[in-house]
This record gives sequence, structure tokens and C-alpha cells, in this order.
Amino acid sequence: MLISYKWLQSYFDEKLPLSETLAERITFGFAEVESIKSLEASDFADKRGLTETRINADKKGGDTIFDVKVLPDRACYALSHRGVAYEVAAITGLKKKTVEYPQPEVKKTRALIVRVEAPELCSRYMARVVENVTQREMPWVKEHLEAVGQRSINPVVDGANLVMFDMGQPLHAFDADKVRGGITVRRARKGEKLTTLDNRETALDESVLIIADEESPLAIAGIKGGTKAAVTTATKNLILEAANFNPSYIRKTAERLGIKTDASKRFENKLSPEMASVGMNDFTAFLFESDKAATFGEITDVYSDSPRRIRITVTADCISKKLGLKVSEYTIINILRRLEIVVEKKGVELILTPPTFRADLTIPEDIAEEIGRIIGYDKIPAILPPKFGKAIEIPKAFYYEWKVREALVNAGFSEVMTSSFVKKGEMAIEKPLAEDKGYLRKDLCEEIKWNCLEFNSRSADLLGVDSIKVFEIGTIFKRFGEHVSLAIGADLVGKEKELDAMEIVRETVRKISSDFRVYLDAHIRGNNLTAWVEVNLDAIFAKLPEPKKWDISIPPTTSDKFTAFSPYPFIVRDVALFVSPETTPESVEKIIKENAGDLVVRGPELFDEFSKDGKKSLAFRLVFQSFDRTLSDEEVNTMTERVYAMLKGKGWEVR
Repeated sequence: MLISYKWLQSYFDEKLPLSETLAERITFGFAEVESIKSLEASDFADKRGLTETRINADKKGGDTIFDVKVLPDRACYALSHRGVAYEVAAITGLKKKTVEYPQPEVKKTRALIVRVEAPELCSRYMARVVENVTQREMPWVKEHLEAVGQRSINPVVDGANLVMFDMGQPLHAFDADKVRGGITVRRARKGEKLTTLDNRETALDESVLIIADEESPLAIAGIKGGTKAAVTTATKNLILEAANFNPSYIRKTAERLGIKTDASKRFENKLSPEMASVGMNDFTAFLFESDKAATFGEITDVYSDSPRRIRITVTADCISKKLGLKVSEYTIINILRRLEIVVEKKGVELILTPPTFRADLTIPEDIAEEIGRIIGYDKIPAILPPKFGKAIEIPKAFYYEWKVREALVNAGFSEVMTSSFVKKGEMAIEKPLAEDKGYLRKDLCEEIKWNCLEFNSRSADLLGVDSIKVFEIGTIFKRFGEHVSLAIGADLVGKEKELDAMEIVRETVRKISSDFRVYLDAHIRGNNLTAWVEVNLDAIFAKLPEPKKWDISIPPTTSDKFTAFSPYPFIVRDVALFVSPETTPESVEKIIKENAGDLVVRGPELFDEFSKDGKKSLAFRLVFQSFDRTLSDEEVNTMTERVYAMLKGKGWEVR
């Protein structure tokens, strides 16, 4: 949310702190100021009435724009200059001015009938006819909209936007001469379409709430207006709109239609319906000041259910305990009044009534948070929590999962973690992260087989292993429910091919069954080189007793450091040679290492040794890889040829 320093200053008679100081105060007491931008001086042409009251801009001075990161919990009131001014008053202790703008005399205009057919989605709808409008441009409006990142459209639309960025209530205006009959707030009918103000045709259905006249849709409620009754510079008669819509509906519909607007952002954050009347009055006052000759009709207000005012009971002792800081009742009451929270004292209890726009304040913990942030969290001392007075309860599933991990790691397996999102499954994701992540996984084995065993087997030379033995513990999602599974896999390469992968997995399952004294219903799949199995851990844990003590061994800490790996392919080269019987492998390895170059990431490693005809045969493996490019065969061949030359120079026969 972009906030103008001068706009904020218009809410205070006293001078605000300097922009950098104010930004720091706002960050530590309310919301992070992500950036500060200075604007050059502008010529504010009109400085009368609302202009002076709202902006109070200095013709000779520039402005400073804060980019304030308003989080969702405070967006119900703080996506506006008035909301941020409210916070500045609470944080600094400066007195914020009460804003009241002159209202026009109500006169007779054309009749307007408003019907709300979906009160569960539209709790309040206010409308007003304004006739004989002369759209007088005021330069300061355009300049201040541009200062907060908005472009000028026409005087009426600019006024609606200015009021929204000032006090937070989205507003809209229709060209009354283009509206047929009254205004109806209803669900769209199948087959209806609407061309939005950005000339995008949108297909509607019964799930979409619209504003319509007797013939067709005029706007997507709370999200975007349509072109049919759009206001232009030629518009003379208006229907003003200020409403309140169901926040969940607005968020879901805006997301589904792919139409996100400044209005939808505010409605989806639970604006108070009381703000609709404030917005209507401010919009009316803006039009009245720009055109005193316009005729303003009665306000039609369809208010289905006024929200009950929330009352919260706290005590000074309760607040102090929640904060971990002794706070006096006097300090608490002073802070609450700065936050415009009505305080009624009954004995030691404080009965609090938050302002209607603070929909985020509902429980005592919310009040404790308000007190804490205004005082400053840096004032709260760091105190260690008390020791537990009784034995710590051990979560059963957590305990046995760690026991399974312990058993498998001791058996030489490595734990892996694969993605819960996959290309195919039984439970689809409404908004996939990618084309190949449109479902929740229905098992662990597919990922273990393809993404772990096969992938790591291809990298066995780089890893320096003869077998891949992995396991994963994770949740799987089936149509009938979800549960935690264990997948175990083994893949044999190199010398380990003499073994049997099926037998390795089978023996591992037997070991877990024996350790936990429970039968594992495990169907092992694969062959003698690659095998895998998956079992339902939740079903197994249900048969096990509750743990009485924590008897899991904690592995000793090591000095191992994380080593980055290269994303580029590696190349393997084997160096085999005949040497004299007395030549040691270590002496040959030393020469190879000295001449192979800096791109050797593994090796030389001796992988074969035998004697024949009075000679000793040695075979070493080298793995080449770069951290910044893909190596070519020519580059690696040049390095190995250098190694061959040095070995031949020792009188050894390279094979």
C-alpha cells in the first residue's frame, strides 16, 4: 500500500516526525515500510475546502511515499491513509483530527429502487442518485492519485478512487442514463456475460454475484464494473454505490475469474459494513465540493443485518501475564483510548468495545498484542520459561517414526524426501503449482523408484557407491483418506550386483518386524537388481503400545560441512595399467592425482587389482565435473592423455 506523507499530515495539526523517523516508527509498531520514495514538488492548483482539508499540500514542497506492507490481519482497516493515520496517532501519541466533510442538501431526483436478492453475499447496499453533474477537473486529484500509483480516468471515477485510498471503502458510480429500471444485487444467470471496464468479456454463472438493472449485468459485485453503464466525461447523471460483500465470496470469485482489483483486495479482508455509509458520505462530499450545482437525492440503504458490536473483557493482570511484562492499568487504558477502543471499568475488569472498523480485535489475546506493540516488544524482557513440572508426554507416532528411522539408518539406508505433488493421483489440486504437480501423491513407491533409485544409480560413480539404499516416511493421499507410509528401496550397481536387491529389502522388512514385534504386510516388487516396498505405518503404530520413555539414541555431532554439488553432468574415465609386482597402488594413485587436474571431483579410486604373467594390474576410476559448465569429451581426453604420458614415463604399461 503506497502512502503519501503529506496525505497523512493532513490528519494532524501537529507536525509529523521526519519521514525516515516516521517510517521506522511505523515498521516497529504497525507494519513494515518496505521502501521510501521522494517525489519532486508539484503545483497543487486548487486549495479550497476538501482540497485543503484532505491534502494540505505545500505548493513549494515535494512529497514522500511510503510503501507499507499491510498484512492480512490489519487489512480490514489499514489499506487506506485514514487507517495508517489511525496507527500513526496510536504509535506517536499525536492527536488525529476528526474528519467531517460538508454534505449537500437532499433534493428530489429520479426514483431509484434497490433490491438485494442475495443478502448472504451482500450485507449492505447503499445507492444515491446525483443529477446535473458538471465534471470539473481538479489537478491536485490527478497528482495525488499518481503519487500512490494510480492513473487518472475522469473526475467522477477519480473521486471514487481518491476516497477509497483515503478511507478504505471501495466505491462505484454508474451512468444513470444508461441504467434501465432499478438496481438489483443478484446471482448471475447461466449464459449471461459482462464486458468489464478493461474490455474483457467474462462469462458468468450462478456462482457470481452481480449488480444488474432490469435488462442485464452492470458490474461483478465488489470486483469490477462493466462497460454498459460506465461513467465517461459526457455523463451528467450518476448512481453512486457503496456496499459491503462477503469477504470469502469475493476472494474466491476474484481468484476464479482471474480479476484482482483494489476493490476486491479490500472487500476480501472483511471490511466493516459500517464503512459503507462513511464512504458514501465522503464520495458525496467530494462531488458536492467539485460541483455545488449538482442535485443530490435520498440515500437508499438496504442493510440486512447490522453486526453485533464485540465486547472484550480483560484485566491489567491478564495483559501483564500474556506479555510477560508488568503493565499498569493506567498505561493500558491510555493505549486503548489512543486506539479508539472504548473502555468501561468494572472493578478490576476492563470492558472493551473496539471501533467497528477493527474487525481483527475479538479476543483478549488481540488486546494484549495491541498493548505490546504500542509499548514496544523491545521493552519486554527475555526470560526463560519455567521447567516442566511433570514428565513430558511422548507423541506415539513421532516416537515410532524415529525408531524406524534409527533402524534403517543403522542398516545403511539413507532417508530421502520427495514432493507430495505429482503428475497423477487420486486427489486433484485445484490450483496446481506446475503441470506435473496437479495431484497429491497416492503412494511413495513411484517417487522412490524413478526419482531416487534410478536417478542415483546413474550417479553412482559420482557418489562413489556400489549400491543405492533409501527410504522415505511421508503422508500419502487416497480418495478414502490419508495415512503415513514407509517406502524402502534398493538398487545394486558395481560389485554389489553379486547380491540380491529383493533379498536386501526382504531382510530389512524382517528386521523391522522383529524389532517392533509386529507383522508387516509387505508386498516387495522389483527384481534381483532393483527392489522396493511400501507399508502403512499408521496401521502398524496402532498395534504398538504407548511409549513410556524416550530411548532413541541421539547421533553424535560431527564437524561435517555442507558441500555444494554441481548441476552439470559428470564424465567417468578409467585408467588401467600393468606395473611391477612391488609397485604399490598408493604410489600410482599419487601420480594420477598430481596430473589429472582440478576438475576431478572423485578419485582416483582403485576398483580392480589382479596379477598375471608376473605383472600386477591396477585399475583406477576418475570422475570429472565442472561447477560452471558442461565438460566436453575433448577436455577430459586431454587431461587423461596427460595422465597416461606420466604413467608411461615411469615404465608402466597403460592398457
